[in-house]
Amino acid sequence: MQDLDILIVGAGVAGLTCGGLLEREGLNPVIIEKEKKETYNSSGYMLGLLPLGGRVLNALDARDAYFEDSIQMTNYEIHDQHGKLVKDYPLDFINKQFGSYRGITRTSLIDILLEQNRQADIRYGTIVTRLNQQPDGIEVTFSDDSSSRFDIVIVADGIHSETRSKILTKDEFAYKDTGWGGWVTWLNMDPISAYKEYWGAGTFLGLYPVEDNIGVFLGGLVKEIKEKGLNAFVSDVKDQISDEFSLPHQALDSYRAEEDPFFWEFHDCRSSVWHKDNVILLGDAATGFLPTAGVGASMAMDSAAALVDELTRVDKNHINYGLKLFAERQKERVEKAQKDSRELGKMMFVDSALISAIRNKFLPFYSLQRMLSDLSDVMEGA
Repeated sequence: MQDLDILIVGAGVAGLTCGGLLEREGLNPVIIEKEKKETYNSSGYMLGLLPLGGRVLNALDARDAYFEDSIQMTNYEIHDQHGKLVKDYPLDFINKQFGSYRGITRTSLIDILLEQNRQADIRYGTIVTRLNQQPDGIEVTFSDDSSSRFDIVIVADGIHSETRSKILTKDEFAYKDTGWGGWVTWLNMDPISAYKEYWGAGTFLGLYPVEDNIGVFLGGLVKEIKEKGLNAFVSDVKDQISDEFSLPHQALDSYRAEEDPFFWEFHDCRSSVWHKDNVILLGDAATGFLPTAGVGASMAMDSAAALVDELTRVDKNHINYGLKLFAERQKERVEKAQKDSRELGKMMFVDSALISAIRNKFLPFYSLQRMLSDLSDVMEGA
């Protein structure tokens, strides 16, 4: 394995996790990132990191840094659009059985992972313009017109991967659009230990604690909320919640200070093919997640660990076989988790007042394990 020349495309969660684990095995991969160094990791959003991902940081000896920069989540609360609690789900079954479920900013997680890639050659402001499989490896041409040969190319440049289309045809991957989206901002206050979501008809408000802050997401049907505009939509949602001193009101008021908050459109992506020749897709480039179940980053890290594990047993003559084994080992697990995020999205994103009322009436009879049954199987190793 130590004779392998490896290129990782994308310095996000999947790419850096993979790079750090490869470094532990004595390799120094080349990592390219399309963002320029001056702007790289300068902004981000909140992540809920399940033990699937958190436990990979144990293998990187990064557990202490991770726990220092994150907080454990104890509950998941679902409220209606008026602020009334519909169901409180304790997260004990995750924290006690599998490991700590923690809230962290993407920026902090990237910083932790960068520390695990000290020997890596990270080239910023660079993308792949051409991939050419040769008998002795892959000839890669970069955006600066330079080229290099690699034994393996790991494509981890996200859900909107530009590199994926260089190896897959249009019918080998597809996006699934929910039609929903919204704005992300931050509520600058001491964090709470529960995720709080407010499910309405055509509205969604989520509060996601991280260390020393709370991430806020306000969303609805993209076409409608963009026509209405942020300020008018904020006012509409506030009017539904009677207590003007409530936490949701404080969260909604935080948008007043934002000139141009990040807008996030909710869609995912699934690739039917994960690898061709010596090129492998990883993380969101292979299977991108909706943020609904908070599992995308965790599965990306889990997949990176599985890939490196398979690569420890390959030589230059059997790379394709090793990548094939990885895809067979991981693809079904990832797609099961993606299925849960899609099903939860169907429950969350409802624009009919009648269906919303019916959903909220029956929601107390659903356990979190039932709603996330496939993800529970993945964490169980089934």
